[in-house]
Amino acid sequence: MARDQPALAGVKVIDAMSTAAGQFCGRLFADYGAEVILVERPEGAATRREGPFDDTGSLLFRHLNQGKAGFTWRPGDSKSERDLDRLLGEADIVLVDAGNPIAERADDKIVCRVSDFGEHGPYADWRGGEIVHQALSGVMFTTGAQDREPLYGVGRRTAYACGATAYISCLAALIWRDRTGETQAVEAITAEAAAAMAQNLVTQYSYSRTYASRRQYPGMLAQLKCRDGWLVLFALRGWPAICRIFGIPDIAEDPRFAGVAALRRNWADAVALLREQAQGRGVEELIEQLQRAKVSSARIPTLPELLETPQYVGRGMFRADGDGKLDSLGPVFRTSSPHRARTQAPELGGRARFETKMLERGNAFPAPGFVDRLPLQGLRVLDFTQAWAGPMTARALAFLGAEVIKIENGARLDSWRGPAVGVNDPASYPDRLGGERPYDRNALFNTQNHDKKSISLDLKSPGGQDIARRLAARCDVVLANFSPHALTKLGLGYEALSQVNPKLVMVEMPAFGNDGPWSSHVGMGKTMEAAAGMASLIGYGDGEPVLTGPAYLDPIGGLHGASAVLTALAERNRTGLGQYVEVAQVEAAMHWIGEYILQTGRTGEVFRADGNRRPDVGPHDAFPCAGEDQWIVVACPDDESWRRLVVATGVSDLADAKFETLAGRLEHARALKAGLSAWSRARGKHEASDLLQAAGVPAAPVNSGADVWRDPFLRSRGFIQELTHPAAGTAEYPGLAYRLSLTPGAIRSPAPCFAEHTHDVLGNLLGLSRAEIDALVGTGAVLLQPVGALAVEPAKAPA
Repeated sequence: MARDQPALAGVKVIDAMSTAAGQFCGRLFADYGAEVILVERPEGAATRREGPFDDTGSLLFRHLNQGKAGFTWRPGDSKSERDLDRLLGEADIVLVDAGNPIAERADDKIVCRVSDFGEHGPYADWRGGEIVHQALSGVMFTTGAQDREPLYGVGRRTAYACGATAYISCLAALIWRDRTGETQAVEAITAEAAAAMAQNLVTQYSYSRTYASRRQYPGMLAQLKCRDGWLVLFALRGWPAICRIFGIPDIAEDPRFAGVAALRRNWADAVALLREQAQGRGVEELIEQLQRAKVSSARIPTLPELLETPQYVGRGMFRADGDGKLDSLGPVFRTSSPHRARTQAPELGGRARFETKMLERGNAFPAPGFVDRLPLQGLRVLDFTQAWAGPMTARALAFLGAEVIKIENGARLDSWRGPAVGVNDPASYPDRLGGERPYDRNALFNTQNHDKKSISLDLKSPGGQDIARRLAARCDVVLANFSPHALTKLGLGYEALSQVNPKLVMVEMPAFGNDGPWSSHVGMGKTMEAAAGMASLIGYGDGEPVLTGPAYLDPIGGLHGASAVLTALAERNRTGLGQYVEVAQVEAAMHWIGEYILQTGRTGEVFRADGNRRPDVGPHDAFPCAGEDQWIVVACPDDESWRRLVVATGVSDLADAKFETLAGRLEHARALKAGLSAWSRARGKHEASDLLQAAGVPAAPVNSGADVWRDPFLRSRGFIQELTHPAAGTAEYPGLAYRLSLTPGAIRSPAPCFAEHTHDVLGNLLGLSRAEIDALVGTGAVLLQPVGALAVEPAKAPA
C-alpha cells in the first residue's frame, strides 16, 4: 500500500484544553495528521494571555496550536451547544482540563483529563505551576550553584512533559480501541510527569540513603568559558584525548586522575585546569577536535546563534512565513509518512467542523489475550539502546505491555550498568557496595530497565548479526540510539530488516539526526541540552548559562521516542505498513522552548535568565527555610494570590502598598524577597508550603531525593513501587505517568541481570537447542557474562 497520508490520518481530536500541557498533546496529534479542533470559550484559552508576545499575540499559543482548526463554544447558546455535541459525536479523542464539563458529554470516547495533581490524594487541592512542579520533582534541588538558591529552569517544561505523556497515553488507548472496540478514560497528571523526568532519585535513596545536590560537583561534566562563548563537555570516556586537546597531555598521567573513579573524586581540580586552558581558545575549534576524538561536547548557543546553526538550518528546523519571519519549528520527530502542512493557530470565533470521513481502521496487531489487559500486550520490541533516553523509551513500551528484548554488548557495557569490576560512584549501589556483580546492582540501570529481557550479542560477529536478524524478524519494533548508520553498517539497518519483516517499525534516536554536518557528533543529555539552546535560558542573570541538574534532555528524548513508536504503530494498525522513524533528540527538545525561539526569530528579543524571576508572575522565586539547604518556592500569578499570601504569613512589611500590583512586586523584588525570606527561615519547608497552599497560594518545598522518596502524593498515587531484584535485593523504584482506566500500565518485574534471558529468548523464541546456544557462546557471538568480569556466575538456563 502506498504511503500517501500522514500517520494519524482519520483520527479526530477535540482539544478543549486551556493550558499548555493539553494543547501540546493536541499539537502532536495535529503534527502527525490527526484532525484537531481547538474548542475555546469566548474569552479564549489561558495560553492566549501568556507570553512571550509579538504583534500577532501570544507566541506560546501560536507554538502550541498551529495545525488546529478552531471552534468557539458559547455555553447556553442552543446552536453552539448542538454544534459542540455534533463535534463530540464524531471525535475519537477528547482532551480536557480536569473539571471541564465537556468530559461528561463524551463518555463513549477516549477522554483524557489533564491536571496538576489529579482528583484525589494529599495535593488534590493544591495549586500548581512550573516552579511548583520542578520543586516537587527533585530536579530543582540539584539545579544551580552550590552557594545560591536552586533554579527551576525555564519556561513550561513540566507542561510539555505532561503533554507528551498525555499523547503517549492517548495513543495507547487508541491502539487498544482499535484492537478491541473499547474506549477508556486517560489521566495525565503534571506532578507525576515531572517526577518521571527526575532520573533515579527514588532508587538511589532506596539503595544507599544518599541523594544528589547542588553541592556535589556534576561528575565528569565541564562547562567552560572560551574566547568566543561557552561549551560543555562530558568526560565519561576520552580523558587522555581531552588533556591532549587542551594542551595539557601530562595531566592524563596525574595520579589524581588515573581511572574513572579517581577522576570523578578529583573532578573539580580537573575542571579548574581545563578552564584555565579554555580561556584563549575558540569554541568551534575545540568542539571539532573533541568530537573527532568522540568526546561528547557542544557549544551552549544563544538563541540568535541557534537560529543560524547550519545543522538545524540545513535540516529545515526553522520555517519562515511569507514575510520571511520565523513561523514554526520543524517536526518533533520524522516519520516515513508525509507530515501535515502547517497552518496558523486558530482565531477566536471559529466554527470549525471535522472535514474528513472516518477512515477504515484495520487490525495489524495480534489479538490480545486479555490476561493482563495491557494496550501493547502481544507486541515485541528489540531494544539496542543504552544509558537513559533509549531505555526510557523501551521502558515505557514495556510498562504498557510490550515484550522487550534488550540486546547488550558484553565487551562494552551499557554505561548505566557501570564497570564490570568495581564501582565508579558508590551512591548508585545498594548499601554503597558493588558486590560480586556490580553491573547488576546499579541504580541507574535498574531504574530504566524494568520488565525487559536481556541477552548479549557480539554484533560485530556474523553469528551475533544472524541472531539479531532472526530476532528482528519476530519483533514489531526495533529501537536504537547508536550513532547514525551504525546498524546499517552491521547489516541491521531498516532496509535490511524490513526485507525479512515488512511490518517492522524501526525508531532510531540520534542526537542531531542522520544527516547534516553534526550528524556524527556524540551527544549525551547535558551536551544535548546545551546544543538545543535550553541551557542559555537558565542562569542567575550574570550571563553564565546553567545546565539542569539531572540530564533533562534524556527523558525528553525518552518521551518522544515512545511517542514516535506509538505514532508509527497506530498507523500500522490502519495500513499494515511498517516504517522508519528518526527522533533527533536535540530537535525534539527545541519544541520545549519553542515560544522563546519564535520570540527571537520574530521580534529579535531574547529571553534573559534572571534567577527564578518571571516578568508575568511575582513573586516567583525560592526562599530559604529552616535547616541547611532547605527551600520553598512561591509563585503568585495574580494580585488575589498575593493578598492571600500576605494574610497567611502575617508579615506586616509585605502589606506595603508598593507590593499591591504585579508591577510593584517586580520593581521591589529585592525588598519583597527579604521580607518573605525572614518569614520562611523560621519554618520548615513542608510546614510553610502546606500553610500557603491551604491559603490558595501556589507554593511547594524544594524536594531533595530523600523528600521525593517519601513524598506523600507520589506514594498515594502508587507511583513508587517496591521490587525484589535478584542481585540488588528489595528496594523501591519510581514509576511512569501513563494512566489508563481499563488498561493501566504496570511495573511487573525488576530490571534484568546481564544476559539473564539468553536461554529463554534463544531457546523459546528462536527454537535453538542447548547445544546450539553453547556453540554460539563458544564462538563469542553470544556472551553469558561481561568481558573482564570476575567471579561471575553464568546465566542459568530455565529448568
